Amino acid sequence: MLPITNKVALITKKGFSESFTIVDNEIPKPKENEVLIKVDYVGLNRCDLYFSLGLYLPFENYPNVSGFEASGTVVEFANDQLENSSKFKVGDNVSVIYTCDHRKYGTFAEYAVFPIDCLVKNNQLSSQKDIAANWISFFTAYFGLVEFAQIKKGDYVIITAGSSGTSLAGIAIAKFFGAHTIVTSRNEKKKQQILDYGADHFVSLDTEDIVKRTLEITNGKGANIIFDSVGGQSAQKLFESSSQFGKIVFYGNMNHSETTPLPIVIGLKNYLTIKVLNTNEYLYQSEFNKKAVEFLNSNYHHFKSIVGIEFIGIDSLVDALKYLEAGDLFGKVVVKINN
Repeated sequence: MLPITNKVALITKKGFSESFTIVDNEIPKPKENEVLIKVDYVGLNRCDLYFSLGLYLPFENYPNVSGFEASGTVVEFANDQLENSSKFKVGDNVSVIYTCDHRKYGTFAEYAVFPIDCLVKNNQLSSQKDIAANWISFFTAYFGLVEFAQIKKGDYVIITAGSSGTSLAGIAIAKFFGAHTIVTSRNEKKKQQILDYGADHFVSLDTEDIVKRTLEITNGKGANIIFDSVGGQSAQKLFESSSQFGKIVFYGNMNHSETTPLPIVIGLKNYLTIKVLNTNEYLYQSEFNKKAVEFLNSNYHHFKSIVGIEFIGIDSLVDALKYLEAGDLFGKVVVKINN
């Protein structure tokens, strides 16, 4: 039996964590191709805050739903025809893949409806908590390292901002393919955590020169792949750390106060290929979407958890967003919504 009320996190104004409000709503009724999901866990991402700022899919009307990824349990289908033709059944553990319209569908709720095409049946070898944290981070790492960079055994991969959820996903995928990881962070505060997660080499940018260390580690050849979310002037050193025929993936711009250089001479000299990655480029193409979902869902249980901290209950969601906003993270922030 469903509860009478349904707590939902709504964006009530433009801003960061202060723009989210927990309210009581009715449990929605699925329509047409929709499925009602009891949300078990939600994963938090910086895009949640960028969305509330109006930078992703700007919306004009408040309040607006929120939340990009979740794990949950199938509760109800819109109609018998949809249920009978579906690969899902009531009680299945599923994930919400963020290809739906986030101005209409959001995961930050105790119960929510989603288009059936946005759901994936979870691998039962992985926990609902881990899967809720995984999709956005692992999609980014998979499309950048596997689809674009064509990572292979023996490659040397530089991964920046090493304590983020996506960087940890990058370490996991690189190790899965037999590559060597050189992981950077601003200082040594999280060095041991990063090494314990699986990084082969750690570079503290405050005290070490990434070019010198990379050449030492790679016997003078440089890194085959660079996976960077920071940007800014520090990217110059990344270009200098690349091998011939190297591939550089920029998937974020954390250092948004600085312009990211493009050293053409180094690129020409070393035959570099440079990619500015937005995962939507791949995710909205069905062949890439299907391939990534199948690979990740079948292998998640082989990867270490990227969950860094867990909050309990939807009423803790705003505090969890504040924690995310503060930025001193290791791994992903998740919130347990339902038992």
